[in-house]
Amino acid sequence: MHYLFTFMLLFVVSIVEASPAPDWVLGRGHSSYDSDQYLIGVGFSKENTVSASESARAELIKSISVKVNSTIKDYNSTDKSFSETTISSESDFLLEGSQVKDGWYDEEKEIFYSLVVIKRQYVLDTLSELINNIITKNSLTLRQADTFYNNGNVLKALVYYYDGYVESSKLLPYIQTYKSVIMESNTKIVGSNYNLLFKEKIQNIVDHIDLEKVSGSIDGETVSLKVRATHRGRGIDNFPVKFYSVYNKHVEKSFCRSDGCGIRVAVKGILNKNNHIFMKAVVDIATLEKFFTYNLSEKLFNHFILLNVSYKFLYIKEENVAKQTIKKNEQRRANRKRYTYTEDPFKTLEREMQAQQNRQQSRPTNNSGLWDINPPGCEVGCGVPPLRAYPGTGNNKRGNINFNIGFGKGRNRGNINIFKRW
Repeated sequence: MHYLFTFMLLFVVSIVEASPAPDWVLGRGHSSYDSDQYLIGVGFSKENTVSASESARAELIKSISVKVNSTIKDYNSTDKSFSETTISSESDFLLEGSQVKDGWYDEEKEIFYSLVVIKRQYVLDTLSELINNIITKNSLTLRQADTFYNNGNVLKALVYYYDGYVESSKLLPYIQTYKSVIMESNTKIVGSNYNLLFKEKIQNIVDHIDLEKVSGSIDGETVSLKVRATHRGRGIDNFPVKFYSVYNKHVEKSFCRSDGCGIRVAVKGILNKNNHIFMKAVVDIATLEKFFTYNLSEKLFNHFILLNVSYKFLYIKEENVAKQTIKKNEQRRANRKRYTYTEDPFKTLEREMQAQQNRQQSRPTNNSGLWDINPPGCEVGCGVPPLRAYPGTGNNKRGNINFNIGFGKGRNRGNINIFKRW
């Protein structure tokens, strides 16, 4: 209210005097407020003096925070971890101590002008407080994160490192603004390297986290898949994992312990029409992001998107397996019959020779005890056993001819063997 009364008084005086446009309206500064000690904001409005004063304050904060906002936009072009409005709202504190010090009305154009000033030292004090708070907070966050990491709590350490990374991202814009306000290139403000330090800590964890398969099997009508998340070979506790079927909409989520986590799902729920099973386990990014204060940067956490474990299997029901087994056994038996020989040819030959000898021994004999070569009613030679030729078998018997002409005694009675190799 005090600012408004002062502006209205100055505005009335300027109208009474009907003075030309002052230098500060023309951008030449104000004689009462040295630019080395003051920051000046000039605003205008066609509505009223209040709107002109608000416009001047907006120009003042714009001149102060131009470095802040420009740096924020540079960050946001590559990193979506924090929003521009966060720091812009904090920069409003820089206006504490600003005052409306002059005003002028352009009768010809019907425009109200207002002048707002603030001491540079006030702005520097506010910036110093913001910077020191961020540095102190970053230092504490770094110590806490290191403690979690050294104790093996990798996931908790990652959360703290990322909080420090985002908070330290605010530090550099404030330092640059401080330098622009103080108008010195060198300053004792330090701590801008925290952002790089936290980034290296994050990458050291994320880039060495893996998702590996512990086991995968099918037991009857149930599929089992177990995985675990590791950091440099050591299991991670409370790590979110999502299991899903590639061929349909089956999805399950789980928090893995250090020894892993898994699912058991019915085959019929994940089987496709070709009897194929395709299960995958991936990092549950949506659940993981809930652990963090800020949205995850895709650039820093892209490695998690690439992690996955696959399990593929061609499923055949037990009755189909039994049918296939029976069919294979029948085929084996058919093959054995195909290559099984009948009786040994040598045994057949021996049996025929024995039968021939038996026939010869049963022939009628004459008074001299000899066989009757020509029994009654038989022409000459009809009593002689028929001539048989037995082909040899194998390399040693090749070309043999055996003749039996019916004389002699014993097993070889009447045999004449001719060995001719051909």
